[in-house]
Amino acid sequence: MEKEVNLKAKNTPQLWVLLSANILIIAGVIFPLYFKELTNEFDILFILKGLGASISPLLLFLLNGLISSNQKAVLVFWKLKNPLPGSEVFSKLSKEDTRIDRGKLKDIYGPLPKNPSEQNKLWYKIYKKNSLDIVISESHRAFLLARDLTSLCFLFVIFIGFPVLFIGKWPINIYYIAFLLVQYFIVVIGAQNRGRRFVTNVLAIETK
Repeated sequence: MEKEVNLKAKNTPQLWVLLSANILIIAGVIFPLYFKELTNEFDILFILKGLGASISPLLLFLLNGLISSNQKAVLVFWKLKNPLPGSEVFSKLSKEDTRIDRGKLKDIYGPLPKNPSEQNKLWYKIYKKNSLDIVISESHRAFLLARDLTSLCFLFVIFIGFPVLFIGKWPINIYYIAFLLVQYFIVVIGAQNRGRRFVTNVLAIETK
């Protein structure tokens, strides 16, 4: 748990950059005239740094607490039951990765499980053995970052995008929610790829 907290702490700067950028965008959408005057008087990077140093850490703390780890996994992998990639790592993902010696895994752990829950349990056991490996640690950090970015993008759509449909100016409000949806889908694809890479990296290191 301490290791995961440390990895999340390393990801905080990237998270607040996304949050700050979205705050600036929504300010421009809802208050375009005031925002234009503000950006004429101040450097945009100065505003971004100011937001990151003041409001963003608190907002990140509150927003990240709204969604559980399992719910974040659902948002990333679009599966309500057994959403984590470890749930299909032996039945699917390991078969697609040429780095993984499935024969060696069977020699060490016996018949590989097919049940999603059992697959994830065995994968997690292997992960704990190899969690200090730098490749796995960095892969885990990248996945946690992508997962948290996904949850933030989803919250932007729900709590900012939909209200803007009613209070924003047409057609800017339509463009804005379209931007939020595209942002979410792009981040989701990256998170899915990083999550699957993370679980297969664990098996690749175990069987090297």
